[in-house]
Amino acid sequence: MDELTRAKKRALYLLTDMDRTEAQLYEKLKKTGYSEETIAKAMAYVKHYGYIDDDRYASHYLEQMSLSRSKKRIRFDLNKRGVPKEIIARTFEEEGDYDEKPLIKKLAKKKARTLDLTDPKSRDKLAGFLLRKGFSSHDVFAVISKMREGQTEE
Repeated sequence: MDELTRAKKRALYLLTDMDRTEAQLYEKLKKTGYSEETIAKAMAYVKHYGYIDDDRYASHYLEQMSLSRSKKRIRFDLNKRGVPKEIIARTFEEEGDYDEKPLIKKLAKKKARTLDLTDPKSRDKLAGFLLRKGFSSHDVFAVISKMREGQTEE
């Protein structure tokens, strides 16, 4: 079996267990030791048949992760996975902006079960948790403020 055939089979095998970006597949094939020319041909093969598509990957990733991650974090993750910035921008544009406040509220409620929001240190701890997740400070403090008002009314 020649090198190109092995590279194609390897690429297909790597795509059977999980969807990958072009950059991720390229790195996996490179680590296996295939030549640049062979990798390029194998990548063209899987791309031609639609087995790899960064647009589809980004769209699917945004759809899945928007339920649990901030827009900033999703952009970072896609960039880290090798999706080009143009595709990331286009995906966010096509999928439309989504309001992060319900997600912030959900995560804050879960985290705040053990916190007393009347205590400034607890509020700071909750705010730090949410800010590290990549949410905007404006949205985080707005949600915490509303939660605090709701907690003091009870």
